[in-house]
Amino acid sequence: MKQKAFLELIKIQESHIKDLITLSTTVGWEYDEKEVKTLLSSGKVFGYVTKENTVIACAAIIPYETRLASIGMVIVHPEYRGLGLAKGLVQTCMNQVSDGTTIMLIATEEGLSVYQKLRFKEYSYVSKLVCPYFSKQVENEDNKWNIQVMNQEDFQKIIEFDEKAFGDFRSSFLLNRFKQSSLAVVVKSSEGCIEGYAFAVQQPTHLVIGPIVATSDQLAWELVQKIASKAGGSLRIDLLEGQTILKEKLLQHDFHLVNEPPIMVKTKSSFPIRNNHLYAIAAQAYG
Repeated sequence: MKQKAFLELIKIQESHIKDLITLSTTVGWEYDEKEVKTLLSSGKVFGYVTKENTVIACAAIIPYETRLASIGMVIVHPEYRGLGLAKGLVQTCMNQVSDGTTIMLIATEEGLSVYQKLRFKEYSYVSKLVCPYFSKQVENEDNKWNIQVMNQEDFQKIIEFDEKAFGDFRSSFLLNRFKQSSLAVVVKSSEGCIEGYAFAVQQPTHLVIGPIVATSDQLAWELVQKIASKAGGSLRIDLLEGQTILKEKLLQHDFHLVNEPPIMVKTKSSFPIRNNHLYAIAAQAYG
């Protein structure tokens, strides 16, 4: 085990992107340059660096626009564990938001005790589902939805639609994620109102589908099919607790359950009301 005395806590900059990618591989996570840039542009990332300015631990906080924030990408290099670095980084992230902000995170098994010490409480969970190859489905002739490729003109309506599902406005993050996405689709009513949308972001080993926001279980499934039918490789979806109908559909179509990590919350009493239209999260760092 290394010594903490020779480490410095800093705010991570773009010059550290390669270090963050290398660090993520030590715990088997799949970050690439685009993903790290989205994190840096959507929130703040802090880290401990060695005398050689190498990042050996990090954590990110993504503050949304009124009452929610998410902590993610909490990583400590295996050689530096046991020094309290994760706790220090999470506390630093927590200090970036105002009192009364609800802070959420998705906990790994390794980080659970750290978050409990910081008085995070289990609130829910996500189901990580992976599909090695999605068999293209026969087009549903009764499909009443016209799923279109999203463009930036749709964005203001999407932000307002998303707020009711997520519980806070997250316009900066959604715009950054849209720019990162390899495919983004939207469904509008005949009056032009948003009824659903989904993003797909290519990661090193999976195409990650999320967020998925829709007014019904069937529409959420149609959005998944639309994106999955255009993918040529492995897929990943992180479903929220309670979305059992979509979960059953996915399990019937070659997806399998990998794990169900807990969503933990600090200031749980002020967690905003959601309308149950959020089916899948963008990624575990973003809540």
